[in-house]
Amino acid sequence: MEINKDFDLLKKVSAYFDENTLRKIVAEEKSIDKSDIEILSWNFEKISGKGDNYLSVVDRLFIKSRAQQKTLETRIIVKSMPENVFRRKLLRSAEYFRNEIIFYTEISRRFSKYLKSKGQAQLLSIPLCFAYHLDGDNDFIALQDVTDLGFSPISRHACLNYEECKYIIEAIAQFHAISFAYKNEHREEFERIASLLNETFYREDIFETSFKCFNDDLFRIARDALAKEYPGSKGEKVFNSYEPDKLYKKVVDICAKKDAETSVISQGDTWAPNFMMRRTKHGKTEILILDFQIARCASPVLDVVFFIYQCTDKKLRDRYYDTLLKEYYDILTKTMKLLGTDADVHYSWETFQKEVKEQSLYGLMFALMNVPLSLIPENAVFDLDSIKEEVSDIADLDTLPNLEKAEDRQRLADIILHAVEKEFI
Repeated sequence: MEINKDFDLLKKVSAYFDENTLRKIVAEEKSIDKSDIEILSWNFEKISGKGDNYLSVVDRLFIKSRAQQKTLETRIIVKSMPENVFRRKLLRSAEYFRNEIIFYTEISRRFSKYLKSKGQAQLLSIPLCFAYHLDGDNDFIALQDVTDLGFSPISRHACLNYEECKYIIEAIAQFHAISFAYKNEHREEFERIASLLNETFYREDIFETSFKCFNDDLFRIARDALAKEYPGSKGEKVFNSYEPDKLYKKVVDICAKKDAETSVISQGDTWAPNFMMRRTKHGKTEILILDFQIARCASPVLDVVFFIYQCTDKKLRDRYYDTLLKEYYDILTKTMKLLGTDADVHYSWETFQKEVKEQSLYGLMFALMNVPLSLIPENAVFDLDSIKEEVSDIADLDTLPNLEKAEDRQRLADIILHAVEKEFI
């Protein structure tokens, strides 16, 4: 049998990603003894476009092996640090890798064990983690390729329809319910694992050193969209009355509520590409959650409102905004009850509504960045691997242009008008 091994491909992932790692992965994925496995070959397929993954490199890895007189094939997803050291430093890739690895090694393992004890293991719908390395320089994480289970990605460009939103909002609710129940029954341990997560995005030190000019660019794009699509509107006047710095720092405060009674482990970046969907043979739709690099302990509202602003258009929000919030809360309370925790005691409808009012600014601010970035065609995305020297502010790389298409400007402006109408700003 032909054996084809290119060790340079493995070294591109990490100095610690080697043939022994592959044996460990195959053993985990196939549930067999590692010592029985002979690795025959491997090959990589790049699956992330230029605008899809700024913080990491994402590849699909095909492993061919032999064990117990059988030839085996294994497919996994590998996330690794960018090779370009200037890209790594500017975007602080090491911080994000640490957060995701902490999520898989400390948090999801405990959640999984807890759910199994309740007979509800299916509630934690995330990929399995097969291997990782964490030292700040050679980090990687090897995850289950869930396309093998029939899951498909969701578009990063288009807004979702109501049915898609409903399924995803329910998945977010179930994920948050696990935190509420675990926190209720194992508070000390919850507080310990929550403390391991670091805020990777909204921090004052980040703003001052690398985000201030970029934030100004985002506000320029938003103000241009308002001026062209809704000139003289109340939304334009209210939004323009705020300094970009002040709104960013308000969100810093929102994200710093790790110790609040209602804070849960949140995914942190709930836009469409971080979910995958499949239809079972019985006609049921299932959602799987990806990417925990921005995971934090904060109000569950943050995941909900960002998802709604990033993934819906005005027409859907006008008709279903309140419905989506109610559906989220209904599934949250139902799942909490299933796990033995009373939502009326730990997160009442009134508390949820209050946090929506007070903390939806997060959804607006994150959407002000993600919507324009998601609308940039791949051929127009700045090549981060072309950076040849140290850069201090993200805006120094390339100037983000104002949105050219009227429909793109309207999509962004409509989010701002909704936030103003709801008095989130």
